[in-house]
Amino acid sequence: MKWNTEYFGFRLLVFMGFCGEVPVALLRKTGGCYDYRRRMVTELVRTGYLKERKFPGERRHVIRSLSLTSRGLNQIQHLSPGRAEQIRACLLAPADGQGDWRRTQRLHRNAACLLLAHQLGARWVPGRRKDDARWKELVYYSAYELNKVCGKDNKSARVSGVLLTPGERYYALYYLGRRNMRWNPETELLFRDQFEQSEAGAGFSYNGSILLGEAWEQATDLVPHALNPRSRLIRFTREDFFYYIAFDENGRRLLRTILDEHCLYRLQQYLLREAHCPVTNEPVYLFPLELLAGFYQPPGERQYHVRPGLGWFFDFQMPAMEQLCNTGAELVSLPGSLLAGLDRKEGERNGS
Repeated sequence: MKWNTEYFGFRLLVFMGFCGEVPVALLRKTGGCYDYRRRMVTELVRTGYLKERKFPGERRHVIRSLSLTSRGLNQIQHLSPGRAEQIRACLLAPADGQGDWRRTQRLHRNAACLLLAHQLGARWVPGRRKDDARWKELVYYSAYELNKVCGKDNKSARVSGVLLTPGERYYALYYLGRRNMRWNPETELLFRDQFEQSEAGAGFSYNGSILLGEAWEQATDLVPHALNPRSRLIRFTREDFFYYIAFDENGRRLLRTILDEHCLYRLQQYLLREAHCPVTNEPVYLFPLELLAGFYQPPGERQYHVRPGLGWFFDFQMPAMEQLCNTGAELVSLPGSLLAGLDRKEGERNGS
């Protein structure tokens, strides 16, 4: 193989080194030709640069996990000594995280959130450049990185990382996969308090939590539990504001809109012009769970408060809303192609 710093195999080794362990299934989220990337991984495992392990998951499902070997780290050292030094410092993942399945699951969640931050164009590689960019561009800090800086590892917190926007706001990032998540509001609040008191989070204010899942239909499971104060899974509190985003191209486009107020304004004006979708301060198509809860009434609950009579959603969100909505509200479908159309127009305007 011809190695250089632009080679996909090298960049994959660097990503594996920062994450500690990465599930093979996550490669489908990296874009491009999956078959090529899978063949590349097979070759890297065969040549000893990566190690593949298998774990028994739920319902007899086998989890395949990849990690960097010492030979792979030596290859990184040969091409980029600085990257190798950062990986050896274990800045984004613990050195002893491999081998224990519960720890590996945590590393897998961190890897998914780190990949999302990379795809959003956020700065995520630790260092002075990232620290200096906090007020100017989108920046991502992993939970392990923050715990290491603060000197307090809040192991009970389920948060995987934090996204900081130039508007002095930050969002906690969680990866659910295909399941709901056990939840302790006090523990998550403690993590946010520690972050705001740290040097990285000083001056930033909490603006919500991003729940990253595998499919939009997963919201139909999240909302009923979130409304139940006795649930041990994710639920609403006065301090929280949840957005649910599926880990796909449409989800990433909507997440950019959530993180950037100017992007949200352009999207609303575009939808008003192209689909006559009214402009509102709280658009439900961004999938905030608190607003989705207005379309759902728990069994046996008396309807004392006013519930929405109309909701505008994209067509890829409609199957989830049709299952969730039991209040008789009217659901209006927006073509999902409008999101891609807006991206194309922005690209043409920027000359890309």
